[in-house]
Amino acid sequence: MNSYRNMTIILIFAMCIILWPNQGHATAESNRFVALHDRMLHFEKGEVQIVNGQMIVPFEKMAQYLYADIVKTEDQIKITKNGTTISYDYNTKVTFVNEVIEEKNAIQMMNDVLYIPIRFLGEVTGFNVEYLSSILTARLTSETYPHISNQDFINKVVKDRKPPVPAASDKPIVYLTFDDGPNRYTSVHLQILREYKVKGTFFFIGEDVQRHPSIASQTFLDGHYLGLHSMTHEKRKVYANATAFMKEMQTENDLLKKLTGHTSTLVRAPYGSTPHVTSSMRELLKRNGYKMWDWDVDTVDWKIKEENFTQIVKNVQVGVEKARLAKDKQIVVLLHDRPQTNKALPQIIEWLKKQGYSIQPYSPEQHVSQNFWRDQGL
Repeated sequence: MNSYRNMTIILIFAMCIILWPNQGHATAESNRFVALHDRMLHFEKGEVQIVNGQMIVPFEKMAQYLYADIVKTEDQIKITKNGTTISYDYNTKVTFVNEVIEEKNAIQMMNDVLYIPIRFLGEVTGFNVEYLSSILTARLTSETYPHISNQDFINKVVKDRKPPVPAASDKPIVYLTFDDGPNRYTSVHLQILREYKVKGTFFFIGEDVQRHPSIASQTFLDGHYLGLHSMTHEKRKVYANATAFMKEMQTENDLLKKLTGHTSTLVRAPYGSTPHVTSSMRELLKRNGYKMWDWDVDTVDWKIKEENFTQIVKNVQVGVEKARLAKDKQIVVLLHDRPQTNKALPQIIEWLKKQGYSIQPYSPEQHVSQNFWRDQGL
């Protein structure tokens, strides 16, 4: 009897060992990353996956990062980069490379998103693709574009992933907002924000999004929030009546949705909401699920000459400190995509960080009411 009981205990113990969660893997990082030359690309957690031993990425999103030409029809999506064309037929579910069927590295649909093996995509379009296991990253590089060594890149990523020093608890959040893009100055702002690891909020004009779709896409892919600044920015058209006002915003939103998949909920009225935005316009915004932002700090950067860019920095410093002393916990700063602002932005960020302010992008989940009408519904 004792022998039987002992055997039972041993079996139970063995089963516990088998079924108990593997603590050695419980905290292992499951996310994977993709880098292009010397920077990490922005993918949401879980977007980059491992399937059948291959790292796969969203096809269209990665093509945008590579600045590939993208053509979409109802039946097909086609991207072209460095003389190579990759296409996918939605009806037949077949992948083609330069019109030849590709089977081994076929594009696949997962949760309504097309995925492609990153190594295959990179190599057929002329990139070297290496997997840096220590940082769980597939890195794409090109001989025609300068870049640091893999080891230097690993060291940089490890350093960047160290937890940031929290901002002083008594300091407000600052939102850096940029109006009137996208344009070539937007691209410079994106590079600066990347270097300082800061996210902003961009209020684009729809007609300029049509002129510069790749810059708009890159802004979204870099993790910044895209707000609405109307299609035309023409006062007589935007404020003709409530219906015209709403159409200006909704048309731009449809454009951004088609380009990036992003649906915006934040509007900035051209020239500010007072006195132009009427009560009927505000009601239409609310009815359609929109919020509206003006600003706390007007840097008047648009009228400052490029050689006097330090005045923009001073305007930020004075305005932010004034707002803080007035007990404002969320400070919205108005900037524009202009050359003088390009020059001022590094000093603005450095000062804000040195003073302990937290710089954040707009988040719909943590909306802060900020409009000149003091309308809490917006």
